[in-house]
Amino acid sequence: MENTRSRKAQGNQKHAPVDSANHLKSDEAQQPSGPMDPIIFTPRLKLTLVTKAERGSPELAWCHELCSNEKAMWWSIFGQAKSIEDTEEFIQRRLPEENTYRVAYAVHKVLESTSDLNEGEAQGAEPGGKSTEFIGLVTLSSLNAGNLPLPENLTLPAAAATTTLTVEVAYTFLPKAWGTGYATESLKAVFESCKRARSFWTPFSKVYIRAMVNEANPASQRVMDKTGMTKRGLYIWTGKAVFLAGEWRERDSLYIYGMHLLE
Repeated sequence: MENTRSRKAQGNQKHAPVDSANHLKSDEAQQPSGPMDPIIFTPRLKLTLVTKAERGSPELAWCHELCSNEKAMWWSIFGQAKSIEDTEEFIQRRLPEENTYRVAYAVHKVLESTSDLNEGEAQGAEPGGKSTEFIGLVTLSSLNAGNLPLPENLTLPAAAATTTLTVEVAYTFLPKAWGTGYATESLKAVFESCKRARSFWTPFSKVYIRAMVNEANPASQRVMDKTGMTKRGLYIWTGKAVFLAGEWRERDSLYIYGMHLLE
């Protein structure tokens, strides 16, 4: 369940300008500094910071398991990956890149015993002896020309946007993890990690997070509510046809959520 619709902006840019306030000018460009937590533990989960996903790596294998799952990618504008190359394209858009602010965490369920693992599924061992099972991915990305521009009543006022970095959150989980609260637990943990890593967001001292959830996706709407994000309103998108949730769409209704992460 990926709750971002950023690539839809490609069919809508002729109607609204892209807010580029969060992009540094070339003479000011710099890499975000300060480390994000490499590993985050919650009572039930282990989240691992993903900074690269090379061929043959476990990171790429995790992502391909996710991206090639039709149900997991049902609400993703990217769609189901048909090849490892498709998965590489998907993950490269979410990994750290110069002059951007991107965070990606692979989410693993910590198993009580190996009997919790379905036959044939991959696992990893924790130092304490417990195994883990990959279940999803959480990402944060600063806005760029591909993101959907929003009216001020659904996002930050223009004056605030010049001093506040806006990032968009997205998450995708395998069907076996649905209805368990893992998405909410993961997002809350990532948000708290982002708050601890203030220097990562330099030169911005204020960070605003936004999310877009399809009106027909009530499960993701509940997740947003539980994370403390505010439902700002409903945005009606129209543009070039995209394939989503099993059909081609030229119009869609998106709930916009937002929250100040640092202020």
